[in-house]
Amino acid sequence: MIRAILRAQWLSMRLRLDSRRRGAIFSVITAVIWYGFWAAMGFMAYGFLSSAEAAPIMHRALPSGLMFVCLYWQLAPIVSASLGASLDLKKLLVYPIPHRMLFTIEVLLRITTCAEMLLILTGALAGLLRNPAYSGRAAAPRMILAFALFTAFNLLLSAGLRNLLERLLTHKRLREVFMLVMVLVAALPQLIFMLKVPIGPWWRNAVEAAAFWPWTETAHVVLGMRTLNAAVILLVWTAAAFAFGRWQFERSLHFDAQSTGAVVAPSKPSRRSVLELFYRLPSLVLRDPVAGMVEKELRALSRTPRFRTVFIMGFSFGLLVWLPIVLGRGGSSVVEENFLTVVSVYALTLLGQVSYLNAFGFDRSAVQVYFSIPVSMRKSLTAKNLAAALYILAEMILVTTVCLLVRIRIAPQKIGEAFLVTIIVGLYLLAIGNLSTVHFPRAMNPERVSQGGAGSRFQSLIFVFYPLALVPVFLAFWARYVFSSEVIFYLILAFAAVLGLVFYWIAMDSAAGAAVERREKILMELSRTEGPVAVE
Repeated sequence: MIRAILRAQWLSMRLRLDSRRRGAIFSVITAVIWYGFWAAMGFMAYGFLSSAEAAPIMHRALPSGLMFVCLYWQLAPIVSASLGASLDLKKLLVYPIPHRMLFTIEVLLRITTCAEMLLILTGALAGLLRNPAYSGRAAAPRMILAFALFTAFNLLLSAGLRNLLERLLTHKRLREVFMLVMVLVAALPQLIFMLKVPIGPWWRNAVEAAAFWPWTETAHVVLGMRTLNAAVILLVWTAAAFAFGRWQFERSLHFDAQSTGAVVAPSKPSRRSVLELFYRLPSLVLRDPVAGMVEKELRALSRTPRFRTVFIMGFSFGLLVWLPIVLGRGGSSVVEENFLTVVSVYALTLLGQVSYLNAFGFDRSAVQVYFSIPVSMRKSLTAKNLAAALYILAEMILVTTVCLLVRIRIAPQKIGEAFLVTIIVGLYLLAIGNLSTVHFPRAMNPERVSQGGAGSRFQSLIFVFYPLALVPVFLAFWARYVFSSEVIFYLILAFAAVLGLVFYWIAMDSAAGAAVERREKILMELSRTEGPVAVE
């Protein structure tokens, strides 16, 4: 049964790869760099744990390392809003497949979420087996069994959390509150470290020496400390993770996301809100059909769970990522002096995956409308760019407001400078986004909060194009630093803006022409459905 499901998924992926060969090489390069980094980390773990000199601190270092592995395995997919591959239960429930078999596949797919942690654990296990202080034929089975149970615990817990989060995030507004809470939780350790908050001995005891925690008991089994008691507790943790994962999986089997996320229309029209004025803003300065298309795009994006989640992360997570630099040690730095600019550009980058980098993604098969209505593709792309630009402007206003609310000292001229720089960078990214929209389209499910936007192909290409989009702005800051002249700084920014407009104009012409030429390929790509395994 597992082989049949994997074969169906392979056939679905092979059909997609036939039309994506141009980006395959960049995906491979990105994967090699990413997993090469974690392989190097695993090798470092091997070097440290294989040394006999590390034996005296092993009882403190190993529980802390295993705790990091566990927290990363469970929290990294949530914070990054990318929960990995999972079974598409709607496509499999019609077949007489035992639920236990589906659950087994779901658990195995959790390996794709944090495969890098397996590299760390493999290096750690190899190092411990080689360490003369703990090696021996009698110790090897014990160590292997402990690491196997710890891995199984993480896989089962990850499967249960994924199914629980998928259901929770279908509730309107709950997903946004949840993401804000997760952002605060993820940023809390960094803030504590940068602010040097005294955490006392209780934290060290809870992390390193306290019993009951799965990472602590795993370390005890590996090191031969209270082996029997620690093994029993670790088995209890694994059994609890299995019960939790299976329970959540069964609940997801009978869960109707559409009925839960349905919104009952109000019987009376609501009063004119600020959001409604935002929707109607294009009609004040633009003419139809562009004004109507921009308004449609604004409304559609605001009702898309994935877009709302990323938009909120822009002025929350994006701010907290760079906030410790301002609240850290004394003195000034380039990032601190241009804090608002850095956060605004970061938020601009986050919005790209759910808007301008893949503008037709949420339209999916409905993209055929743009090829049927008597409106040029140039106007359609322009409307989507204008909608994205308005949301970028709103994001910048929120970032500035939050900075002022938390009393970050920002000079008035730095506010205008941040807006100017972000607009210029946005010109280049919108131009690149128009090209990626027609050359690398990818269908996106608007209800899947955890699904990415531009796909691995363009995420690979962005490593090349994104630095190029920042070069003109970097030159302006470099010139100001070298010549200590604001005049030169703004002259280079003005030149970068003119160059950006030219680049945007050329890219728009190229994208509009390519959209017409690649019409069938775009329609085919955006109309495809995933295989039995939904890859995010």
